[in-house]
Amino acid sequence: MLLIYNIVFPILFLCYLPFYVVHLRRRGGLSADYWQRFGFFSKERAAALKALDQPVWIHAISVGETVAALTFIRRWRERRPKEPMVFSCGTSTAFATAAKKLPPGVELIYCPMDFFWAVRRALGLIRPRLLVIFEVEIWPNLILMAKKRGAKVVLVNGRMSDKSSRGYARWKMVFKPIFDAFAAICVQTPSDAERVARVIGQDSRIHVCDTMKFDQVPDVVNRDLQPLFDQCFGTDKRVVFTAGSTHSGEEELVCRAYKELRKDFPQLRLVLVPRHHERSNEVEEVLRVEQLSRRLLQPTGDSKADASPVDVLLVNTTGELMNFYGASDIVYVGKSLAGQTGGHNIIEPAIFGKAILHGVHMENFRAVAALFQEHRAAIEVQRDEDFTPALRRLLANPAEREALGSAARKLVDRYRGAVDRTLDQIEAVCPQLPPVK
Repeated sequence: MLLIYNIVFPILFLCYLPFYVVHLRRRGGLSADYWQRFGFFSKERAAALKALDQPVWIHAISVGETVAALTFIRRWRERRPKEPMVFSCGTSTAFATAAKKLPPGVELIYCPMDFFWAVRRALGLIRPRLLVIFEVEIWPNLILMAKKRGAKVVLVNGRMSDKSSRGYARWKMVFKPIFDAFAAICVQTPSDAERVARVIGQDSRIHVCDTMKFDQVPDVVNRDLQPLFDQCFGTDKRVVFTAGSTHSGEEELVCRAYKELRKDFPQLRLVLVPRHHERSNEVEEVLRVEQLSRRLLQPTGDSKADASPVDVLLVNTTGELMNFYGASDIVYVGKSLAGQTGGHNIIEPAIFGKAILHGVHMENFRAVAALFQEHRAAIEVQRDEDFTPALRRLLANPAEREALGSAARKLVDRYRGAVDRTLDQIEAVCPQLPPVK
């Protein structure tokens, strides 16, 4: 079966290649390091990896998983300060985030795509004794070849949707051997454990450790945003509303709500932080259509500097979202309304005790969203037309904003500890990893 996969996967990739190139050019932020995705490492990087003594290799694909992995790595370093480590990711934005925030001494690479030759090259250089994979990265070559070389492989902070579970179970003869390669499978919720069990059966390797997202330390750069807000919005009293991790369609929804509500709440100010900064031109066009003045956080060649106050601050950089969450009064977390599905991480603004709005489509964070609803720690907006009334309600009731934020922060404090529970499971199944002295 693996032979068929190694024939079919490259063919499918070649068919997708033109779209992939367009996608990469659109996203930008690439460097020569990106060739590592295809198994090509510079002499300097190859030498640095070879010099490591059977390190722990930790892999997370995108920014969200990378942020959780950074918390995991920092805690592991507290337990084992001399453990050699390699961290890999799969996107340019995740790579940029990791490059800024990884602890010293952790080697950073792009994870090779699951081509046989690329994975073999990376494994040959790194020679890991343990491979830690975050969330849902089920790559046959990487997992099976790592195990064949003698490495323990564990899945951490794991989650599995109903759809994925049904798909894996339908093709059990293909996927069960891959899941069987894991020495431990640490998942976020009992529901995730049940979905994994549909694929591999009830198994002592499955552990419910909760989500590491509650363990995230506020990832800020101690930046005081008030001077920036004064420049953008003026020095009058203000209520800052940040719409974070927004996707296409959500900016229109947010801007129309803002235009309607500022008539009754003139102190309202809007910060837009699109999930993908390369969409800034698209979002600027939305602001033009809605006739809202704006300023870009990072001016471009086409933008004009304007000292007068504006309606909207558009954040067109990466790595700033948590700073703006921390400086806001009300937060909307995107990919959950206006035709978008999946949701983003509402725990991030909760860390700062903020009043949170999110849409009903939180499929990727279903358990977290349910927990917030149970504890009345966020407002779930059911329909697009309910968004403006929900925001109006928070603007009109400062006490409710404070109560929501307080409940959100208490929830974060209550459910922390998943990183330590996960590390305990790793140490239990990997006794060959004694504390480094």
